[in-house]
Amino acid sequence: MSNMATRNDIDEVIGIVKDFMSQVSVQFDEVNSRLDTLDKKYDSLVNTIDGFISRIDKYETEQASRDHQFEKLLSWARKVSEKTGVPLENL
Repeated sequence: MSNMATRNDIDEVIGIVKDFMSQVSVQFDEVNSRLDTLDKKYDSLVNTIDGFISRIDKYETEQASRDHQFEKLLSWARKVSEKTGVPLENL
């Protein structure tokens, strides 16, 4: 009874390790593929959110401009009201 491994024993272990490495490699490839898909979805979501933020910023800028213009017109209307004596509702 020898406790020494034979060449066949070593070849068998090497074959098992190679099969295991191949399976792990396939699984890593699948995980990488799924991560690539998730990255694309993430990028799409970020781009969509950036678009919404851009639209909100533009809307807020337009609204501030409109509010300023309204205040100028209201000031002008109050001056006209004072000079003409026509009452102006308090806005």
